[in-house]
Amino acid sequence: MDKISHIITLGDKQVTLSTGVLAPQANASVTAQLGNTVVLATVVLGKLDTTKDYFPLSVEFQDKLYAGGQIKGGKWMKRDGGGSDASILNGRIIDRAIRPLFPAGFKNEVQVIVTVLSNDKESDVIIPGFLAVSAALSISNIPFNSPVSIVRMGHVDGKLISFPTLTELSNSELDLLICHDPSGVNMIEADGNIVNNNLMLEAMKTAMDLAVTINASLSEFATKYGKPKIEFIPQLPSETLLTEIEKFLADDISKFLSEGKDGAHVEAEEIIKSKAVENYGQKIKDGELSASTVIEAVDEILKKHIRLSTLNGQRYDKRAVDEIRPLNIEAGYLPCTHGSALFERGLTQALTVTTLGPISEQQYLQDSFGETSKRYIHYYSAGPYSTGQTGRLGRPGRREVGHGALAEKALVAVIPTIEEFPYTIILTSEVLSQNGSSSMASTCGSTMSLMDAGVPIKDKVAGISVGMVSDETGKYVLLTDIAGLEDHYGDMDFKITGTRTGITAIQLDIKRSGLSYQMIVDTFVASTAARLQILDKMESVLAAPRPQLSAYAPKIKMITLPEDKIGEVIGSGGKTIKALMEKYGVGIDIDDEGRASISAIDQEKIDACATEIEAMIKEVQIGEEYDGIVTRVEAYGAFVEFLPGREALLHVSELSGGFVSDPSTIIKVGDTFKVVIAGFNDNHQIKLASPEFKKAHPGNPDAMPQRSERPPFDRDRQQGGFRNFASRGPQRPRR
Repeated sequence: MDKISHIITLGDKQVTLSTGVLAPQANASVTAQLGNTVVLATVVLGKLDTTKDYFPLSVEFQDKLYAGGQIKGGKWMKRDGGGSDASILNGRIIDRAIRPLFPAGFKNEVQVIVTVLSNDKESDVIIPGFLAVSAALSISNIPFNSPVSIVRMGHVDGKLISFPTLTELSNSELDLLICHDPSGVNMIEADGNIVNNNLMLEAMKTAMDLAVTINASLSEFATKYGKPKIEFIPQLPSETLLTEIEKFLADDISKFLSEGKDGAHVEAEEIIKSKAVENYGQKIKDGELSASTVIEAVDEILKKHIRLSTLNGQRYDKRAVDEIRPLNIEAGYLPCTHGSALFERGLTQALTVTTLGPISEQQYLQDSFGETSKRYIHYYSAGPYSTGQTGRLGRPGRREVGHGALAEKALVAVIPTIEEFPYTIILTSEVLSQNGSSSMASTCGSTMSLMDAGVPIKDKVAGISVGMVSDETGKYVLLTDIAGLEDHYGDMDFKITGTRTGITAIQLDIKRSGLSYQMIVDTFVASTAARLQILDKMESVLAAPRPQLSAYAPKIKMITLPEDKIGEVIGSGGKTIKALMEKYGVGIDIDDEGRASISAIDQEKIDACATEIEAMIKEVQIGEEYDGIVTRVEAYGAFVEFLPGREALLHVSELSGGFVSDPSTIIKVGDTFKVVIAGFNDNHQIKLASPEFKKAHPGNPDAMPQRSERPPFDRDRQQGGFRNFASRGPQRPRR
């Protein structure tokens, strides 16, 4: 097959789609090029899997290091490892947008693999990656309700911009990613620097208009080059079976709906499903019917009744549609952690713990863009017991990574800068019970935990999820603070986090066709009202960060070193910095920008060490006076420590008006007196004078010693050459 290319216009940029060359054995493959970034998407149709009660779709995003000319860090393993969190999150964005567009009842395995082949490090890899997936599914023989497009919006210098470069995005007040199917918006991922509702909505409306144009271009590509779709017969329970089971379970369903309360649905559903399976036991035994089909039928019947009841204004747990479940918040829940908080909303419960450490403990990341670091991280953890089940424990799954990233993103706007708070900050949300929107409980708990730790966050952040139930006529009901059952049987999970004045993060997942702009506007109104209620409750428990850090947290002080002083503080082979750490019992870390972080439990030791470092880097001026102490006496003079850890030569000529054969006869180690900065020699070494000593020992001030003079003591050369060390650039010792 010959190469086929198609250009999609993205504002002032273009994405070139190509097919017919790479990965010919896939059901379809498309490369997308934006700038010099090239991404390959392949889609493959697998076998029918009737054992699963869900659509077995998998999406993998591979950001190859070679794409950016990178070699994996570390000494031993150079092969690219497992997917980074960034790759997992990109894969989740694609999954959440395409999953609702496969037909109901489709149970064939479908695997989507996205591979970054070339990275110009300025283009946004998710844009060409997503468009390549959409195009590949559209031209493949796999049933798919295409097209679906993606738009990214930024806000720089007071203006909305579409498809910003990474440089532009780094200066943007918001980062909005929208996916749009034939009916409307079906995925949102956003974060903002406390952005007001109107600006975010304006960005969304602009993105939606752009998406319609992109979808038209994708449809043109699919029409020209698409393959016929395979015939697909949904494997769904028959209408006859549905009617039989619904009649058989009529009383049980009525009781299920009337006695519903938060968290009670799981056990109640199991009882109903077990009763139905038992009723059809003989047919199941004879092979006329499968237990999974009966369970699927019960699930469909419960879904119909719950949705109908909700549309009529009756929620399962009897709350009003805009009512939040009861809140319980406790700060300082654990005694020995740096900060902790318990946040409960109904049966959803999250215990979030803050851990503080020196900047050296920050996380270093590598992908095809290069190496980056993070000093603020949120981890989300949920054991199987959180849903009342047994299960395996191991590495966090994609869901856990996604929930942690959302909670992390929600608070980025209020985290103090490294200059304001020179700590690495790790938040861990232990989700102990799940029944709807545990990521939003983690967000609220994170705010409380940070304040309990004494982290000077700039504002308080809360979040809530809004759900929806709709019908074919266009009627819809929004549900504030959705519970687990409403999430399972409803149409959407629309999470929004923010402060009292603006939005910090958004995440939308849906199970229906896309949302209209009015649906999004209405959701913003409902979410804002709920968020303010939660913030009121949070403030009643802890209104501001605690004035002091926990006694268990390390104390840290930051000093910024001039570039030409970094080598002097580190010393040859790290000798000076190691000596400082041993002397004061502290940890010292210096980054590439010259920020020195001093950490210890004892604040007095930190302050003493900081004083010495500040003395080492101080630019002294001629005429400045200091109280000095003699540290060493030689035949040619005395070395005087005029600042902590910093000494210079007081020449013998400054000790007397005449010849002195042995300076130790008039000055001893430990003597203290005032010295003045008299000047600098050709090597920029400091020369000291002592006017007070001369006043006490009158004589000829210009007299110079005759026989006792030696060449000036070059301390830099003697101690390994600070200047030579500095010329090689700063070197940080391994800790």
